[in-house]
Amino acid sequence: MITSPHPRSRTFFVALTLLLSGWYLLTMSGHTYSPDEETMLAVTRSLLEQGDVVVRNDADAPFSALRPGREGQSFSPYGVLPSLLALPLYALGSWFGGSDPATSSYTARFAVMMLNGPITAATAALIAWWALKLGARHRWAVFLALLYGLATFAWPYARTFFSEPVAALLLLLAAERAWSAGQFLRQSGSTPQKSVAPPRLRRAHSSSPPKEHLVWVSLMLFCSGLAAGLLPTTRIAAGVALPILGLYLLWMSGEAWRQQRYREAWLVPFAWGVGLVPGLAILVWYNLARFGTPFASGYASEANLFTAPLTEGLYGLLVSPGKSLFLFAPPVLLALPGAVVLWRRGHREAVLLGLGLFLSHLLLYARWGEWEGGGVWGPRFLLPAIPPLILLAAGLWQHNPGKQRSPLGHSRIGLVILVGVIGFVGNLGGVLFNFSTYVVLATPTDKVYTLPGSPLLGHWRMLTERWSAYTAPAPICRLGDGWYASEDPGGALLPRRTGAQGKLRCTTAGTQLTLTLDDRRPAEAPTSQLTLWLNEERIGTPPTGTIRTYRLLVPPGKARLKIEAVTWNPQAIGFSERNDELGPQLMLLQGRTEDGGPITIADTAIAPLPTRPRPRWAWYYDPPNQHLVDHWAWYLPRTELTGPRAWTGALLIIVTGSALLGSGIRLQRQS
Repeated sequence: MITSPHPRSRTFFVALTLLLSGWYLLTMSGHTYSPDEETMLAVTRSLLEQGDVVVRNDADAPFSALRPGREGQSFSPYGVLPSLLALPLYALGSWFGGSDPATSSYTARFAVMMLNGPITAATAALIAWWALKLGARHRWAVFLALLYGLATFAWPYARTFFSEPVAALLLLLAAERAWSAGQFLRQSGSTPQKSVAPPRLRRAHSSSPPKEHLVWVSLMLFCSGLAAGLLPTTRIAAGVALPILGLYLLWMSGEAWRQQRYREAWLVPFAWGVGLVPGLAILVWYNLARFGTPFASGYASEANLFTAPLTEGLYGLLVSPGKSLFLFAPPVLLALPGAVVLWRRGHREAVLLGLGLFLSHLLLYARWGEWEGGGVWGPRFLLPAIPPLILLAAGLWQHNPGKQRSPLGHSRIGLVILVGVIGFVGNLGGVLFNFSTYVVLATPTDKVYTLPGSPLLGHWRMLTERWSAYTAPAPICRLGDGWYASEDPGGALLPRRTGAQGKLRCTTAGTQLTLTLDDRRPAEAPTSQLTLWLNEERIGTPPTGTIRTYRLLVPPGKARLKIEAVTWNPQAIGFSERNDELGPQLMLLQGRTEDGGPITIADTAIAPLPTRPRPRWAWYYDPPNQHLVDHWAWYLPRTELTGPRAWTGALLIIVTGSALLGSGIRLQRQS
């Protein structure tokens, strides 16, 4: 039997959505991670600026898997719904960036990266809402939502523009509305328990439920169908869930037919089918716009990629240290004992529905040749099926008025705390450190099949190394912003070039700093107009175009040295294929304290932010860039967004995120 949620359950749902939306906004990164995201973003831009879905393929843009389509143009094979949902955010971001194309492009992309936060928050809140209907205690329902939102890989993906968060919400909504419709039919008298009365009396007893009940059921089924129909417009592969939902609805209809409730038996497939129409219409429109036929999705060639042995895919997705579902989403371990309790309490439909939706995704992607999901965090493809699975843990703490606490309560609490802490700490590493950096980083161990190479450990190892460089004790000088990667074949710290500016930050008790700059450049290049600054004061305008060694007396305390020059581009003048704006080359950097001891030279260098699309996209994850943390506040000072507009944007994020978080906490206490 369905359990009625708390009378203030709407407030409860809104509270959780606001709380997690605020958290995700405050912890977002503000940039994309994959060419998949950039490709979907290009569709958003084309819709807004050109009124079509063509991906205008700049050879320098980080697009992926483009398909030829109408009139020989290029199109994205990915679902269009995320691109459509991003339209308001893209427009708002473009407006905020002003008239400068580079600035408006940055702010538009930044705004779009806010999309999946509220979507993931709503998914977590829906888990709690459904858990209440399954009889879970209020606090446990809240905790389930937080476990999903903060202790699984849903959190790192809330910071991306991948389509999986949208698919997760739609799948859970489709399942919850279908299940609620079935329970409502049963409670309203549409599908009563089997009667032992004679057929004539049973038929008399089988009077239809009130008309208003049928209206509510129709609305629930329509919403379920609407969400289900939108799944293929988000991810074509998400359509694997449709047969599971269809079987459940067929069973509902069959039960009504068996009990001679013919109107309800026809209502179930009809209302759900009507709900499918908008999503299917969008899919047909998108296919026609791209390929001129309603049946081409751009994925026809992918059918040949189901080549992985099933055992290999299952091992990788469930057990491997680098992709295991149970390591990247430990709270799903609570699903099995919770499902047993729900089954015993009569919620067998919910158990079968949750397991069916999960297994449909698991078995599909276990055979996929790229089951690991590419260079991403955890088992990305399984994310849409995590909410209905984690929902089954609702059975661990059921609402039993007057019943004494179970002696196993402390064990359950300990297990929940354990999986929550492990999940939070593990995925926090995926939030603080760009997972694309670790993917492209050369490591001595395999990143999927070995525990030392697993990103869950590797991210914290890399974070520790970078934080150590930023917090190493004095005496020390750190390479800062404006330095390109080392040009030494062996990976030594030097030599390396500056951009328009190269910054050094020193903390000493007073030292003599020696540096050698190679300012030579081809005759076709502009003169460098080399200038040195110490603590914002010009200390000299040395000769340009030479190799020169400088010895500087650095005052005690914190000192800031800046090397400034007019840049030159080797490709622009035909000197080489390198396409960067270069300043002088730092050949030597060393210093000694007053007592003769050497100072440490630390690598915290970050290259100038490129203007070209592909290098700019890679700047966020390129291993030579020693970003301290993968967070919007770290990147913002290094972008084109400067002055009052930058401060306004930062303030809006902080105030809005804090307000959402605070409002959610306050409403949650009232619910």
